[in-house]
Amino acid sequence: MNTPPRESTNLSADAQACLSRAALAHTAMEHAAQNVTLAADALRRYAKFSRPGQPSAHIVQLRQNQAAARMASVQARQAFAVAAQAFFRASGSTLPPGVTLESFVRMWIHHAS
Repeated sequence: MNTPPRESTNLSADAQACLSRAALAHTAMEHAAQNVTLAADALRRYAKFSRPGQPSAHIVQLRQNQAAARMASVQARQAFAVAAQAFFRASGSTLPPGVTLESFVRMWIHHAS
């Protein structure tokens, strides 16, 4: 993985604030993805024993939990995208060819920690 250039490791205060927001959004995104996996696993575990026809109240609740986890995941990804874009603009960096903005900001997050 590419490392940030040495001359650009001295970030402005605004860029550092944006990077910390991006790091928090990245953590929230990982947590939301884990919640989606847990909700799907629970639904699969109980759905295989359900009878055909009207779903039980428990299955309905698990489906609602899964839908809420998916929505939280989408919102977390959007928040990370906004924070990553704000960091990119504040840092004044140029995006290396063949590197996505998400991986570029993740590289900075891992470099800063």
